[in-house]
Amino acid sequence: MWLADIYCDLEWVRERRGVLGEKRFRLSGAKSQSLDIAISFHLFGDDQRVRHVRVLMDTDDEDAAQRCADLNIQIWVQSLEVAVTLATRRPFSVARLPGTTLFPVSVGRGEENSPAPVLKFPPKEALPIDYKGVAFGMAAWSAGVEHHLFYLRRFIDDSFPLDVRWLNGYRLLEWHFVGRRAGLAKSPAWRTFVDRFRESLAPHLRRNQTAVGLLEEARTLAAHAGIDERPIEERKRDPMNIIQKTFRTLEEMVMTVINEHPSRAGNPVRFQSFLSKSDKGA
Repeated sequence: MWLADIYCDLEWVRERRGVLGEKRFRLSGAKSQSLDIAISFHLFGDDQRVRHVRVLMDTDDEDAAQRCADLNIQIWVQSLEVAVTLATRRPFSVARLPGTTLFPVSVGRGEENSPAPVLKFPPKEALPIDYKGVAFGMAAWSAGVEHHLFYLRRFIDDSFPLDVRWLNGYRLLEWHFVGRRAGLAKSPAWRTFVDRFRESLAPHLRRNQTAVGLLEEARTLAAHAGIDERPIEERKRDPMNIIQKTFRTLEEMVMTVINEHPSRAGNPVRFQSFLSKSDKGA
């Protein structure tokens, strides 16, 4: 028997040291048609929230189990998020790795009641509030930047999925360069601006691809469910998708546009990227 553990609440699993306890529901009868593997879904949690989902794959073949998980994990996670949101009328998502669109999944051999692996990630540092900086940041804007602030607020909020943040960053840039018109990729001013960041985008370019084309590829991915449709083996070799790879550069572009906005000419307050210079991608 092989298991795929889908983590909805990492802290809940940690507190229980991986012992999932009594399941709230078991659904059997599903099957991977392409691999001929019987599948059952085991849901754990409490009255407030689904905390964990375990998928049992009835096979002793490791390669078949890994392939079954690879082929189905995105639909399992997306259907779970939709089903819980519809049932509770509250937003729901599985756990995500910090600063990415990736969700932690553990695949291994085990029994129905085997403990789940306990995953640990460094806690997010709570920085003291700089009230002086907040005050100057609040007063740094003038009329006419409402659209910029609307998108910026959603871009910097890391409680949103990375694809949602990426798309809001792109929309900020789109508004800045073409306003209500469509066709950012054709804007000469935009193309000139992107050239300033070509060096940081260059490692991610495919053969004969332009920097503008790369950003359009990322936009398409972000706007269409963020589903990475690369072959499984390629995703295993290079797990980061184009949204993650370009996010750091997109953030620098957004902050540059904000700092260079005509309404802020001469303003000493400067906005900078959250990510350190050593960070790559997301």
